[in-house]
Amino acid sequence: MILKSSVLEKVFFESRIPQMILEQDTRQNIVNYAFYQFIGYSEIEWDTMSLKDISHPEDYQLDLQLFRDMQLGQRDSFQVEKRFFHKSGDIIWGTLHVTLIHDCETGKKYFLSQVLDISEEKNLERVLTKSEQQYQLLAENSSDIINLHLKDGRYIYNSPSLKAILGYDPSELIGDTPYDYIHEDDKEYVEAFHRYVLEQREPVLITYRFRKKDGTYIPFESSIKSVVDEKTGNITGIISVSRDIRQRVEQDNLLRKSEKLAITGQLAAALAHEIRNPLTSIKGFIQLFSKSKECDESFLTITMDEIQSIEEKLSEFLRLSHPSAMKMEQIKLDQLLNQVVQLLQSKALLDNKEIKTHLNTVLPFIMGDEQSLKQVFFNIIQNGLDAISEKGFVLIKSAVSKSKVTIYFIDNGRGIPKERLQSLGQPYYSTTEKGTGLGLMTTFKILQQHDGVIEVDSTVGIGTTVSVNFPII
Repeated sequence: MILKSSVLEKVFFESRIPQMILEQDTRQNIVNYAFYQFIGYSEIEWDTMSLKDISHPEDYQLDLQLFRDMQLGQRDSFQVEKRFFHKSGDIIWGTLHVTLIHDCETGKKYFLSQVLDISEEKNLERVLTKSEQQYQLLAENSSDIINLHLKDGRYIYNSPSLKAILGYDPSELIGDTPYDYIHEDDKEYVEAFHRYVLEQREPVLITYRFRKKDGTYIPFESSIKSVVDEKTGNITGIISVSRDIRQRVEQDNLLRKSEKLAITGQLAAALAHEIRNPLTSIKGFIQLFSKSKECDESFLTITMDEIQSIEEKLSEFLRLSHPSAMKMEQIKLDQLLNQVVQLLQSKALLDNKEIKTHLNTVLPFIMGDEQSLKQVFFNIIQNGLDAISEKGFVLIKSAVSKSKVTIYFIDNGRGIPKERLQSLGQPYYSTTEKGTGLGLMTTFKILQQHDGVIEVDSTVGIGTTVSVNFPII
């Protein structure tokens, strides 16, 4: 036999490509393991079979003609797409490539046959051909780009609009995958949704950056869904409808800039309002001192308090506009909450108010910046204390689930009207009807930086519940 070398024998039998060697004169053949898997028959079953037994009759006649041409020396090889019968009865498609090999020592001739399984491509082609009339007119005239892919992402069809938007001829991308053109930073994200579409059979809408022919990247939005063979129920490919969203992104950026400018204006107005009052007091006392030439110590105390108030408002404003870098570390929530409660407890007791804690015995760790989270809890508890009257309380509770920990801050204060709840966290809005609302805005911003979620539920005359969720590490 031609496989005299142990190396050649190993390469032949262990190849993942289905292969068969057929002796020209005796018609004896040997096949590798991949070939058995391709046709579904065992080695024993194949001993009594030939290529004719697994070939579709309509294709086998062409096979014979091509083999005869090789025997007559008219060709050294041929390649043809043909249908095979699997043991299960299914028809499987393969590209058969046959090469004539001469054994110099024995003078014998052999046909080396290799088969590439193209069933997936043919099934998708059949599905697409069936529905071609339904989508062809739409695809050819749509301003969006319509692509058809194999399951691994390779393009097999691109609509003409590809040229106008990306600069490529539709045929240029055939055989490539989107990952050859997607921005490096977006590939992992797109791959995750690619797997999701195949595994869950659910459509998705994603945005990412795609490279044009001129080398620049543009923001792209794609609606992606799987193509299912109605006969077998198997996924045969993927269809995507994509569009250039540069204009929308530019509009969104302009809108965000406008919102930032509007918020800056609101903050400036709020800050001016808060600083004007203490400045008026300070100005009055200075005028009084200049006339009387006498300095009442109580006036100095009030003046210092007003200056301190200005400093606090300026500090809040600066924290919002120039937040300090956070030091993220493991935080034990119960310890942090108890520290904040101790800071506020004495003043609360003097005002005949109470802070109660009903926390889990052990709370999980979260990742966070200790000082920033202290400020969050301080602001929330202080707001609760401001909202209650004498003999009122602020209750702090906790709840732990598999993925998150929730801290509840419950007060029995005056409550917040529902129509005003949506304004929480915006500048120039305060639950106490005074102040800038910068404390709440800071709280919301810090929680956002910690992947935290804050929710507020309130009933006028009954009280308010603030719940803060953190992901558990």
